[in-house]
Amino acid sequence: MNKTTSRKVSALITLLIAPSLALAGCSNSGDKPTSGDKPTASSSATAGGCIKSGSFDKNKDYFPDKAEFSDAKGLTVSYHKSYKVVTIKNPSNTSTKAIKYVLVQCGAPQPKLDGDLAGAQKITIPATRIALGSTTEPMKYQMMNKLDAVVGMASVDSVGDPKTREALKERKVADFGVGDGTTEVNTEKLIALRPDLFIISGHYDPSKFAKVQEMGIPVVAEPSFLENTPLGRAEWLKYDALFVNAEKVANEKYADIAKKYHETTQLTAKVKTRPSVLYGYQFKGVWYIKSNENYSIQFLRDAGGDYVFNDVHGVSSSKLDTEKVLKRAHDADFWIDGQINESEKASIPAILKDDPRMKNLKAVGTGNVWNGVLRDDPKHGNDYWQTGVVRPDLVLADLSAILHPELNPNHEFTFYKKAPAK
Repeated sequence: MNKTTSRKVSALITLLIAPSLALAGCSNSGDKPTSGDKPTASSSATAGGCIKSGSFDKNKDYFPDKAEFSDAKGLTVSYHKSYKVVTIKNPSNTSTKAIKYVLVQCGAPQPKLDGDLAGAQKITIPATRIALGSTTEPMKYQMMNKLDAVVGMASVDSVGDPKTREALKERKVADFGVGDGTTEVNTEKLIALRPDLFIISGHYDPSKFAKVQEMGIPVVAEPSFLENTPLGRAEWLKYDALFVNAEKVANEKYADIAKKYHETTQLTAKVKTRPSVLYGYQFKGVWYIKSNENYSIQFLRDAGGDYVFNDVHGVSSSKLDTEKVLKRAHDADFWIDGQINESEKASIPAILKDDPRMKNLKAVGTGNVWNGVLRDDPKHGNDYWQTGVVRPDLVLADLSAILHPELNPNHEFTFYKKAPAK
């Protein structure tokens, strides 16, 4: 079968499954399932967790465990007995218009909403068939013991943590990625999975997945990358919990992570000296320097370091020429994550071969060059960008041990590796 014929067959399958998608939903007193102005698919409508037919109590609180956000600033949630209202303040770095989702407990009648909620996307929960658009997401579901709810993702093979990757394969989680699997999605494969929900991490562009939404599949944003603190990013674990009614375990997991994170900051707050740090990388002759408000730089501050470019501000990284960086960072005590995206170059000889001018950096001369590549697997992915997102306590423990080894001389590194001298 050639590719053209294959696409036609896939399209035919999509048309055949469309009716079942549109008709799926909770059977609750004849209420129509809605997603804005269109029906919302919910293949988990009869799954466990639904309110039994005829037993809905309008006075009962169906969500005894509730999430509250303290470190994450990009979202809010309010509870209304049988439904939740989630507000995403900035769905992407190019959109400042807030979006709202109404999450309705399966078996409950559709709530009567007005104002800006009248046209909000409505999603039946708990979702039991979830499609993920990012390799950072599976770790959250594993932490909540909800990995069985994941039926597909953009690139299973790009998951860096071997245990999580194998767990996904054992569950036969489908792969709907295209090419490298991290940026493009095969919408036909995604639709054929009949998920209850598709979560997009990173840049949110609704028009890109209009066909998916037309089939009644809710598409939601997950812009945790916009948070400017490590704990703020990690607390989005609770956001994912909202869709599977796992607030209790998410609250507990996050509280433990935050506790460990603050235990480290309490130690680094007492240090007498704060070493200077160059944080950034060079690509094709251009240096990319993080703004002082970036979560990565908050890591450095919390680890007891001083960022060399603390006067660089903005949402995205700034581009600087090499000479300017060398002049400014010449005496920096440490260089961190200069080769994090190119682990094969994460050694002093490789750094100097790539650009001999780097010998002018004090950190290169003293060997104080570190990268988060200890859990990088060239065949799959770097777990720093995955588990490291949901476990900032482990990242901070590594960084504090790098900048202040006297605080924990027996520290075992999770993500960071010192650049070999040879």
